[in-house]
Amino acid sequence: MKFSHGIAGIGFTLLAVAACGDRDKTENTMMGDSIAATSNSGGTLSGDDVDIQGIELGRAVGTDGTIADKMEEFRTTDTIVAVVETGENEAGKELTARWTYGDADQLIEEQRQTIAVGEKVRTMFRLTKPSAWPIGTYHVRILHNGKEVKSADYTVK
Repeated sequence: MKFSHGIAGIGFTLLAVAACGDRDKTENTMMGDSIAATSNSGGTLSGDDVDIQGIELGRAVGTDGTIADKMEEFRTTDTIVAVVETGENEAGKELTARWTYGDADQLIEEQRQTIAVGEKVRTMFRLTKPSAWPIGTYHVRILHNGKEVKSADYTVK
């Protein structure tokens, strides 16, 4: 299915679900020692950089902030969850998740989250749609200061 001029023009309604309550427990959970992580930076970070160590996709997040059901293929009715793992960060750094559809990267939604301060942190982004997702290829691109730092592709079947 191809989108015409705009997602809103075809009744494509999205709801970005922001977690309520204690943010440290739901969106930015400290990572446990069992997570093996490799730095994406390849060296020392400058004050404006962020150390993205990984991104995982699934439908649900476990109590420890990890994806409970890692996957790259989703059903048309699924909620899509992306968890971004970062290394040590200073206060105030922000990530943007840019969710797109198809080869033309048609924008679905952009969400911003401030990364919790800490050595190893998880930041969660969640995308839902009240009606069915069109079948096809999707992307989530993680940006920091307007630059893409990590991405993941997934399909809806």
